[in-house]
Amino acid sequence: MPKRSSGLANCPVSGPMVPWGLTPGLALLLAGCATPQYAIRPTPAPEESAEALEIEREISAVQAEAFEQLGARRLGWNERVRGLDVQGAVDRLSRVTERPALHYRASLYADDDPNAAALADGRIYLSTGMVNYLAGRGGRIDELAFVLAHELAHTVAQHLVKRYRMLQQQQLMIALVAAGAAAATRGAGEGAQQAGQLAVDAAGLLQDVANSSYSQEQELEADQLGIRYVSRAGFAPRAALDLLQDFSRFDYPWPFMRTHPYTSVRRDDLERYLAETESPAGRRKALQDAQRLYPNGSVSWQNLQRQIEALDR
Repeated sequence: MPKRSSGLANCPVSGPMVPWGLTPGLALLLAGCATPQYAIRPTPAPEESAEALEIEREISAVQAEAFEQLGARRLGWNERVRGLDVQGAVDRLSRVTERPALHYRASLYADDDPNAAALADGRIYLSTGMVNYLAGRGGRIDELAFVLAHELAHTVAQHLVKRYRMLQQQQLMIALVAAGAAAATRGAGEGAQQAGQLAVDAAGLLQDVANSSYSQEQELEADQLGIRYVSRAGFAPRAALDLLQDFSRFDYPWPFMRTHPYTSVRRDDLERYLAETESPAGRRKALQDAQRLYPNGSVSWQNLQRQIEALDR
């Protein structure tokens, strides 16, 4: 549960198995990373090149294997978990993203911690802990929608592809520098051998990307993109504020130990974004634009119509 303008390009990131919105203790790696400043993020323009899609497939294969080891199972199309229609919510949200053609399917795995993750190829995983946590809060579909939309945003914005390429460039630079140093001190032959060895080490790059994932900047971007998808799909966006308010009690106390931004920062940023984009006129236009994505009279169309009519009261 991440643009680089905030200077976070080299900040370590949280892995896909980190509790959603919670933080592992990685003090030495995280020293010096600051929370990005609030900004309205641009609409992502996903890359559909053969290279990008292959990177997504390879990273997803590594991640999916880890979830399979946890006993993950795919949810049925009409299956409800603790009263929540997870796949139905995924379907509604996926249609309003910038990558509606991906094959989005939800799976459930056993873990007491409240976790969620979306793989680069569109597969989505929820922990039993997350389902139980949401059910304990009343099983609000709008809160589930935000959790799912946040994860979908990581996929749509291709955050793992960007991380892969960044690490790939770093490894290439290390190989070139090491080869040059070896050539200067021990001869060109040994330099080429050193470069070859480092190239072999690049085989672990996929594992590195799969085990790490998102910067604070990417987490905040996923929040904002996710809340847009929530609104477009006819869910109540402000339910996210209630959810994050409750999640703030889990926050780790020291900023230098963090990968995710403080939940209070996430909530404040979303509240500001909604305030800036939810003027009556702006809200009406956004709802009407989203409504055109659905057949007249469908469930999502009716949900959006109720929100439009509420603006007139």
